[in-house]
Amino acid sequence: MEEKAQEEKKKLGVLPKIGIFILIVIILLTCYMFFIEPKLLTTKEYAVINTSIPDSFNGFKIVQFSDIHFGRTTNEKEVEKVVEEINKNKPDILAFTGDLFDAYINLSEENVSFLKEALKKTSASIGKYAIKGDSDYLNIKLYEEIMTEAGFTILENKNIPIYYEGTTPIYLSGISSISRNTPDYTLAFQTETENEYYQILLTHEPIIFTNVQNEANLVLAGHSLGGLINIPYYGGLIKKENVGDYTRGMFTSNKSTMYVSNGIGTENISIRFLNMPSISLYRLYNYE
Repeated sequence: MEEKAQEEKKKLGVLPKIGIFILIVIILLTCYMFFIEPKLLTTKEYAVINTSIPDSFNGFKIVQFSDIHFGRTTNEKEVEKVVEEINKNKPDILAFTGDLFDAYINLSEENVSFLKEALKKTSASIGKYAIKGDSDYLNIKLYEEIMTEAGFTILENKNIPIYYEGTTPIYLSGISSISRNTPDYTLAFQTETENEYYQILLTHEPIIFTNVQNEANLVLAGHSLGGLINIPYYGGLIKKENVGDYTRGMFTSNKSTMYVSNGIGTENISIRFLNMPSISLYRLYNYE
């Protein structure tokens, strides 16, 4: 009886230790999600293969960055990291797919001056292009001022030819946030010729993919922030409006492929888990 009592006592003594261990794990995990992972910037690299890509564009590099939401988890130090990472990849085209601002942050004159100078330091051999995200519409004039002074061309329902080491172009178009603006698909995909060229679309909300699958070969989107908290075999936990089922990663349909960026910052809740902030590097090829 005495031995049995001692065994029961030992078992009861283990329970508080297990409880303490679980509590420590929860605290560490919470700290990681709120304070560490949102700062762990990475580059995701993709090979984009399509026979419609002209030979002269083989190896052509596009870098996409998105959803900075400056002023929340993304401060000046983080923006400088983004600029450094972009330039390290030496893009031919640099594409920003919206949400420079955070909807709940008021920018000071110093903030605005910093953003202009920091983004001006980004470089691309062909050009830098941007579209507006839903948060950017809270102060369109300021957004346009910052991006223009930083050397970006803002694409708004516009389609432009891009030439690279040859006479056959690819076309780059932009559609800003459909939450704040009605897209004009005719203008967005209108070309100067009847010939079919490889078409790239910059868009903010990924749900637009359902409307452009027959128009764009490659769609680069943002907005979703990868769902912020990624659950294995489930995907992003935090769903945003105008995302649909396109929370993160690559999607294909008909002749079109879309990549949805994880973004840089956070929104509403400053947290990330198994979903590091990232920029995306795409290399174009017309052969496998």
